[in-house]
Amino acid sequence: MNESDIIARLRAHFPRIGDDAAVIGRQVITNDMLIEDVDFTLSIPLELIARKALAVNLSDLAAMGAKPQYVLIATGIPASVDAMQLTEAFIKAANEYDIEIIGGDLSGAEKLTISITAIGESDRPLLRSGAKPGDRIYVSRPIGASAAGLYLLQHGWTLTDGPPTVGYATKEFALSAIRRHVDPEPEVALGMKLSAIAEVTACIDISDGLSTDLHHLCEASQCGAEIERERIPTFPDLLGSGNALGIRPQDVVLHGGEELALLFTSSLRESELSARAGRPVYAIGRVTKGRDVLLNGEKLEARGFDHFRGGGAAP
Repeated sequence: MNESDIIARLRAHFPRIGDDAAVIGRQVITNDMLIEDVDFTLSIPLELIARKALAVNLSDLAAMGAKPQYVLIATGIPASVDAMQLTEAFIKAANEYDIEIIGGDLSGAEKLTISITAIGESDRPLLRSGAKPGDRIYVSRPIGASAAGLYLLQHGWTLTDGPPTVGYATKEFALSAIRRHVDPEPEVALGMKLSAIAEVTACIDISDGLSTDLHHLCEASQCGAEIERERIPTFPDLLGSGNALGIRPQDVVLHGGEELALLFTSSLRESELSARAGRPVYAIGRVTKGRDVLLNGEKLEARGFDHFRGGGAAP
């Protein structure tokens, strides 16, 4: 059993399922759940846990090109967690993201569990199923940091420090990667801009890993892909300091989860699309007529994170 099989079974009965969020008229609705010791640990401050819980939902709306409006928050709170402190953390995060909390549910639990339903609106929701052969494949920003940050947290680093033998530049890289993992930024503004560009044909956020999410997009669009390793933008100094710290750059870039970058397709050239988006975006390959997903001419396996079998570089 894996996540894809379960989704495929549900989709056979409920065909609306299959994108980052559901589209009902102009409303775009998504739900994500975070669980203690699966998606985070309580060594992370509650303020950052609340921000990340909102961010992963807002990233789904961003992938659909939707403007976020409302969230419902359901929490299972253990005795070890200050419920009022968590509430204040959600209030602060919602204000920072300019989204309104309109309800939810509260319960006790053995481990902290957070389930958020986010609602947005879009005149032209971006789907995974619109990619066409010949389209360019884009990522919205350099990737690899989130999985690198997770690796470092699992190997003795904290949010603020690491081994005293590590040099300044390496420590700066490490703490930046950790911050990207615990406090990722959803690409909401870019998603809305892409939705307004008719030549943008399909979109998904990189939550399970580039390899897996590219497969998801190709499956939905019934197409293949050819991408080039050299064109994939990587987080600054990942090849230098990352290698020195024992991180495998290729693995975290291709298979690392929780990036919250956007992966999308368009008929426009990189320079033109960057100009129209008002910021750089990065072309990494092309959509093809076949069904294979290739990296430098060789098949790229979907080795990102799956909640039912682990794998990849996500927690």
